[in-house]
Amino acid sequence: MPGGPRPMLLWYVWMHIVDGAWHKLDEISKQLRIPRNAVSWAAKFLTDHGMVELGFEEDEIRLHKTQLRLEDVVRTLQHSPKGDATSQGSSEVPTDF
Repeated sequence: MPGGPRPMLLWYVWMHIVDGAWHKLDEISKQLRIPRNAVSWAAKFLTDHGMVELGFEEDEIRLHKTQLRLEDVVRTLQHSPKGDATSQGSSEVPTDF
């Protein structure tokens, strides 16, 4: 698995929602003491990779029943463009905290 803050962030958020219940992003942010924009990035990343589903309200997520493993999804980070939010036109939220 690649190192750095992003895999750890994904792991923290995933561990928080592993119970399968609906969780509000603000609550996750407060409980984990992680900035809301970082939790939002993790939720979007996990949603885009089929591990998390969004609730009727945009700020709710829960673990999606899937055969995917977190480790496999995190490995896709190393194949992502290296420019991140500093690249022109990127809408990705920086997670340097």
